[in-house]
Parts: sequence; C-alpha cells; structure tokens
Amino acid sequence: MSGEKAKYRVLRLSHIHNNLWPEGSEVEYEGEPGSALEPLNEAAVKAKKLSMEKRGKKYSAPESDKKSDDEGEPGSDADDDLDKLREEYEVLFEEKPHFNTSAKTIREKIAEKRKELGV
Repeated sequence: MSGEKAKYRVLRLSHIHNNLWPEGSEVEYEGEPGSALEPLNEAAVKAKKLSMEKRGKKYSAPESDKKSDDEGEPGSDADDDLDKLREEYEVLFEEKPHFNTSAKTIREKIAEKRKELGV
C-alpha cells in the first residue's frame, strides 16, 4: 500500500466518524465507502471500485451525475438514486422510510426536514 489516505467529497448529509458532514465537505475515510462519498484521490477510487465490486456493481467516474426519475430497470441509476435517498432519509429521521414510499415523496420529506433544521 502506498500509505495515501482515501479522501472523499460528501455528496449528501452523512454520518461519518461520529460527526454529521454536510454536502460538499471533504473527509478522509478508511472504511468501505458508500454512495454518499465521491472519490477525490487514487486511494479513494480504488476503495470505491472494490466496494462496488463487492456489491456486484461496476464503478464509473462521477462525470455522469444525472438526476433520474422513479422509473427504470432493476439495477439502473433510478434504483441507485432511490437507495441514496433512503440512506439520506435514514440519517435525517433516524428511521428507515416505508419500503413503498416513492423517491419523489422521500425527496419532499428530506427537503422539509432540511428546511426545518436550517441545513
């Protein structure tokens, strides 16, 4: 190993190292990166690729940051987007959203909570 620490940009409010990190923060993280972390250096890219491979997914650079709607084929970006929204909801509300809640509804509830918290 090169000794370089993995450095990431936080894509949405996240709980890391017993702290809440707002969107846009940069953080060093040695664990398995989730969907809320965007790699900023080579060590982070390697960790992200390994993490995605464990989940049976392929990592692609974040140049294709597209907002997707609720529809899509299984395994599509729409599924990933919904998973990210559910994670963010869980961080903010400290509970999982109902399994049948749409991405649109989750986005609305997250926006309301952020406004309430002033985030």
